[in-house]
Amino acid sequence: MLFLLLISSMLHANETTEVDSNSETLSGEEIFTTFCADACHQAPDRSRLRPKQWRVVLNTMQTRMQSSGRSPLTEDQTKLLLDYLSQQDQ
Repeated sequence: MLFLLLISSMLHANETTEVDSNSETLSGEEIFTTFCADACHQAPDRSRLRPKQWRVVLNTMQTRMQSSGRSPLTEDQTKLLLDYLSQQDQ
């Protein structure tokens, strides 16, 4: 059962990536929701890590995306996402 859930998540993530990775109009929050929170696992609260920690996590996730056959984020998407993750809620 767990295997089927993982396969289903990966298929959904691949479909989402193909549609959205070509779009440069997504905000950092939309990138986070599309590629992180809705993709492979529950995304952590962005306030839990500091900007330097998020950079390490993003690099690791980019590598994992490529390993699973998914397109990595563009440089612009990565910057927008890091900016979003680095913001402190007011």
